[in-house]
Amino acid sequence: MKSISAENLHDLAAQARAVPRLRKNLNLHDQLEDPIQRLLNALQPGTYIRPHRHPPGVWETFILLQGRCAILLFDDAGCISERLELSADGTLIAEIPTDTWHSVVALSPATLVLEIKPGPYVPGVFTDWSPEETSPQAQDCLRWLEQAQPGQSYVHD
Repeated sequence: MKSISAENLHDLAAQARAVPRLRKNLNLHDQLEDPIQRLLNALQPGTYIRPHRHPPGVWETFILLQGRCAILLFDDAGCISERLELSADGTLIAEIPTDTWHSVVALSPATLVLEIKPGPYVPGVFTDWSPEETSPQAQDCLRWLEQAQPGQSYVHD
């Protein structure tokens, strides 16, 4: 039997704080080929999750365990179609539809989500308009994502 304690969650959040990407995941599935991918994601403010989408047929469910985050959905042109904040006193669960451009932004320290999606694992495809994670423009895009609202598009140089 697998189990996750409060101490495990605390440790995962600390690990996320200590790495440059400011996020850390803990897979609950045994292999990337498993038919259901289940993982804990610890997100710290300042982590940049480049807008992306998964192959057709791959939806994602996010269950907030602690903290606060925003899920942003985009149309094909990069305009925000939806923004949903997950918080302890509001919405706790969200499902991103298949083949949908999206990103997630941590809005408070030690944000923890349980993520569930169909496997096997296949990397997502990134948008053309968003900067790569390691580029100097990534932090500018992240600042925009933190505040962006439906109807807005990222304007970059």
